[in-house]
Amino acid sequence: MTKLDQDNPDIGTAPPPVATNGTDGLTRRLIIITIAFVAALATYLLLPPDVNELARRTAAIFIIAAIFWATEVLPLYATSLLVIGLLVLALAKIGGLADVLPAVAEMPEEAINYSQFLQTFGSPIIILFMGGFLLSAAMSKHGIDRTLAARFLQPLTRSPLRLVFGVLIMTAFFSMWMSNTATAAMMLAIIAPILRSLPEKDRFHRGLILAVPLGANIGGIGTPIGTPPNAIAFGALNRPDTGYEVTFLGWMVMAVPLAILLLTFVGFLLYFIYRPRTKLRLKPVEPPKKITRQGRLTLAVLIAAILLWLTGEWTGLPAAGVALLAAVALTVFGALGRKDLDTLDWNILVLMWGGLALGQAIGLSGLSDLVEEIDFAGLPGGAMGVAVVIVALSVGMSTFMSNTATAALLVPIVLAMSVAGPITQGELAVLTALACSFAMALPVSTPPNAIAFATGKLPAQSLLRVGGAVCIVSVIVLLLGFRIMIPATLDLGPGREAAPDPDENGDTAVLVVPDDPAAVDAAMPQRVGWVERGLPSETHHPPVRPQLAPRSPQPRHASQGDGSIPAPPYLIL
Repeated sequence: MTKLDQDNPDIGTAPPPVATNGTDGLTRRLIIITIAFVAALATYLLLPPDVNELARRTAAIFIIAAIFWATEVLPLYATSLLVIGLLVLALAKIGGLADVLPAVAEMPEEAINYSQFLQTFGSPIIILFMGGFLLSAAMSKHGIDRTLAARFLQPLTRSPLRLVFGVLIMTAFFSMWMSNTATAAMMLAIIAPILRSLPEKDRFHRGLILAVPLGANIGGIGTPIGTPPNAIAFGALNRPDTGYEVTFLGWMVMAVPLAILLLTFVGFLLYFIYRPRTKLRLKPVEPPKKITRQGRLTLAVLIAAILLWLTGEWTGLPAAGVALLAAVALTVFGALGRKDLDTLDWNILVLMWGGLALGQAIGLSGLSDLVEEIDFAGLPGGAMGVAVVIVALSVGMSTFMSNTATAALLVPIVLAMSVAGPITQGELAVLTALACSFAMALPVSTPPNAIAFATGKLPAQSLLRVGGAVCIVSVIVLLLGFRIMIPATLDLGPGREAAPDPDENGDTAVLVVPDDPAAVDAAMPQRVGWVERGLPSETHHPPVRPQLAPRSPQPRHASQGDGSIPAPPYLIL
């Protein structure tokens, strides 16, 4: 199966899994579309009776998106636009047909406005990624990437081991800031003279070529803009309703050490398997061209953007704001022109838009409440069992379908899951994003893999053997270290302030019990979270709207001083 893994922006439309011209292609499409809509209808009708109408419709649309994205029966961006259109028509009372369409369950009183789905295209994460796209385009246009890479690799051609690590590290570094696809193409072009200087049958060919896609895939995890799954998780965690706040620097502090560890393993693995049989004379890298004035401007903007991203905690500038400022500088001062903007792959942003809108719908419709009721904590192994399932699902899906689509489907789900023990939904979201980037066993798993395979010098068996081994080791390292790595670097605790405990003098937590939960919007703008789980069923009140009151990853109850727990809904201040 051929797929388009939207790892990064410089990706065109992938060829469909099979020929779409003729009867066979049309028949296949019709079969997949029929299966998708039958599965969506079955999901809509078979959900429990207490599930509201909008949650049913959202679940049905989710099934359609999952099947269409997995099979690429339509281009990925076309499926995203279809999803957004369906959400507007089926869920929006204002600007949609939510009240007009037939219903089999009770319709929520809260009205959804169609603009709530359209506004996600202007979300900070879309702006952040667009700024990254423009920086990548400027670097490629003015040769900054090739110049830096060539100068870095020049002194490393004297030793095969140094050269392998040099290619890995340089590819990984550029993949942190620009398109993985563009990085892979650039690095293969730079090492082409070195490959031509090697004996035709020397196996070092394969090792050097493999260093490019593996370095690009691993390096992409290092920053929130390194790959779309990172951006999707980063944006979802920084939504106001989650209670989390992840900074650009915080993500790097978490992910870069993991990338360095994996790159070290990959470097020695490639050298051990593909080390030269004889002493080689490696041809030096071609000298870089002189950087132009616009190139120096691009380099200055890149350095300034990186510094502002890394110091966001101190400057107060959000990552999306820095990306926008970089875009302004590049366009206003002429480093990028209209044609450069026209050539950007806006389809990647449309794909991300569809995922963000789908995640918005899961919260607005109340479908997240249904997901929360599933006892994921009851899986064998407790918290580790949940992590293993999420990581396995992320890697498995990303191996055969777009990792961007995989993250768009799974991140909203894991953020709505009800988990117990030390693990939180925020940690699961990070695990999902990282695991999506570790699917690198097949030529179709990522664009860098496909580009390396297209050289004709890399058999699929070699990619499967080495890429599969790296994937397995990466997953093991991730599962063994995430409980130490993520809490130590990212603030992904319960997601909101815990209920105040009685102090030494026996003072109790302050509880505000509104007569009308709707009054909370006006009276309690600083609400933290509703607590309503773990109490007798007869005391339960209707659940609070997800978009107004985020759920706590773990139930927390406050005492009234006499050991009793007041009936919800009540607000922990």
